Amino acid sequence: MNKRILALLVAFVFIFTIAAGCGNGDETTTAPADDGETTTTAPADDGDDETETTEATEPEGDPVELIWIMGNPGRVPNDQEAVEAVLNDISVPLLNVTMQTLYYDNDRTMLALSTGEYYDMVFTCEWFNNYAVQANAGYFADITDMVQTETPELFATMPEVVWDGSRVNGNIYAIPVKKDYAAEVFWRFDKGLFVDELGFDVEWEMDFHDAEEFLSAAKEANESGVEAASDAQFPLMLTRGGLGGLDAGYDHINRQSLLAIPYHTVGTAAEDTIIVTVEDDELFDRLTSLHAWYKAGYINQDAATVDDVGSYSAVKSGQGFYGADAIWSGGDGYTQVISKFSGPYLSTSSIRGSMNAISNNSDYIELALKYQELVNTNQEYRDILRYGIEGEHWNFTDEGLVQRTEAGRNNYGPWPFSQGSYSLSSVEAAEGVDVDPNMWDVIFDGYSEAVATKTIGFSFNIEAVESEVAVLNVIREKYWTGLVTGTTDPAVEVPRMIAEMEDAGLRDVQAEAQSQFDAWLASN
Repeated sequence: MNKRILALLVAFVFIFTIAAGCGNGDETTTAPADDGETTTTAPADDGDDETETTEATEPEGDPVELIWIMGNPGRVPNDQEAVEAVLNDISVPLLNVTMQTLYYDNDRTMLALSTGEYYDMVFTCEWFNNYAVQANAGYFADITDMVQTETPELFATMPEVVWDGSRVNGNIYAIPVKKDYAAEVFWRFDKGLFVDELGFDVEWEMDFHDAEEFLSAAKEANESGVEAASDAQFPLMLTRGGLGGLDAGYDHINRQSLLAIPYHTVGTAAEDTIIVTVEDDELFDRLTSLHAWYKAGYINQDAATVDDVGSYSAVKSGQGFYGADAIWSGGDGYTQVISKFSGPYLSTSSIRGSMNAISNNSDYIELALKYQELVNTNQEYRDILRYGIEGEHWNFTDEGLVQRTEAGRNNYGPWPFSQGSYSLSSVEAAEGVDVDPNMWDVIFDGYSEAVATKTIGFSFNIEAVESEVAVLNVIREKYWTGLVTGTTDPAVEVPRMIAEMEDAGLRDVQAEAQSQFDAWLASN
């Protein structure tokens, strides 16, 4: 890690230790804890102080309604309107603003932007409403100066390295969600089966391939009639999206073309070399193991064709963080224990894992930015936005954790990682899991060990090779589902895929990316 990145990481850890707003998060993103991106009693100089810093103002005229396109959690929450009414009771006295949420999936969000549908704010990231692409297309307002001059409290919540990671062509077009910026990926194991029944000791960290011992034991227990393994005929249930975190060991430059820099090259002579991920031994070996697991019957045989396998799997994987076991356990309905097999890795991609941009065509760009400052600094508002109405959808436990009610679980469930500071909201309790209300302190301290390439702030501009990238993506998708579900043999399919991609200009795209990155390094 070069000196600049190391210095930024030190600042990163320091600021998160002292800055207001550490409380918690949910995740998964997978989605993002990609489940998806949890706390109540925040650390010492945190939530309550931030709430008090925003002074109420006398409303002038009718409140302004801001429209926010958020990521789609599957359906519009039944109680969305009631929650928005309570949120408005806070935002109107402070900013004379009300908010309307539109829950759009990726396709509808992209359509809304391309057709000129009016909105004020929109969720964006690497994998949803692609941030760099949409910023370059001119859809998002440039807030580079405004975020510092008009919303200094918002700007102060995150360190320089995070704002640098959000830059496109040197400018800031979205507000990163304060959460798990350095990506970590975990194996997730059914505690009742592996710990309570089979006596496994799940270490905090393990190698990717160590999961085979768990898969084999679960399969054998199922075939032997062990009750706790009754649902483990296929211990690793996958959809056609494949195994989460499989290629997390790479700083991705362009996923469509499979271009990246391996984190394991940082500190070596190859640390600035852009490679094709499937040509690297680490990913190829993981794909090989996945295929062996498929042949052994550990993976459901229809993995490459299904979109839903239910919430239970004896073994899962996901991008998360310390404390994500509580989130995953609560969300899936059974207690899980976790073991990290990748990370922490800090990259432009991880920083851009969840963001919110302001429309360049909004009538209220500055007001929308001030509203985002409210979302990201006021813990009371953030808790309601995430969990719903206190006393109806959730309550605080004696330990200061959030305990959802049945009404909350059934009637209000937005993507919490898409809404704003994930670490500001109160931590959620989970049955069967010891939850640390100060989990975000531990998470951010752990980032002192994060590995980073030199790409933070770099974006590959595909304009010169746009047609080639489009074709390469079609070829990649042709093979990718089979590879990441274990269905196909990488020893056979990877060479075929590479040959087709080379015929379509893969090496030209790789050379263009390398040329741009070399030039960017020389100027920074």
